[in-house]
Amino acid sequence: MHLEEDARYRSFRAAYEEQGDRLYAYLRYRLRDITLAEDMTAEVFARAWPRWDPTRSTATTSAWLFAIARNLVVDSYRQRGRAVREVPLDHMTSADHSDIATLEQHILQTERLAQLERAMDTLSERERNIMALRFVAGLKNREISPLLGLSEGNIAKIVYRAIRAVRRYYSGEEQGRDYELASPQCVSEQRR
Repeated sequence: MHLEEDARYRSFRAAYEEQGDRLYAYLRYRLRDITLAEDMTAEVFARAWPRWDPTRSTATTSAWLFAIARNLVVDSYRQRGRAVREVPLDHMTSADHSDIATLEQHILQTERLAQLERAMDTLSERERNIMALRFVAGLKNREISPLLGLSEGNIAKIVYRAIRAVRRYYSGEEQGRDYELASPQCVSEQRR
């Protein structure tokens, strides 16, 4: 029995080391609260431990952990209301602003990130969630698929369309259009 518990613990620790940072990045982006994201990351693993199975595949384990994280996000939104939005993307970068050569570069970077945030706001909740899983948490389409109960092809199509919508937003903004012209309703109508 002791060897089984030791294997279970080692497996759990390996999953924490492999998935902990990705889960934290996803939760931080979705919750917009660093402390809450840290707490929720710990909560994911606390909820997983009682049903931990060291024989579960890495892909299955990852999908299961992200499902727990996603459910915690949904619960948090219900408790706090949807007023809390994702972390601004400039807070997700690991670059230290003291490394930026000039103030102009910093301003340009901040403007680009703000523009990307506005573009992401034009996406549906499902699209933002998939984009966060794909690009913030770094999951592959095959890892997202079982998590959301969608086919890998469907995930790829949603990512492709979301990227296209973001590009359309950028092209509209570059042509001097108002933000209202690229509102979620407008982008949804363009996709039909």
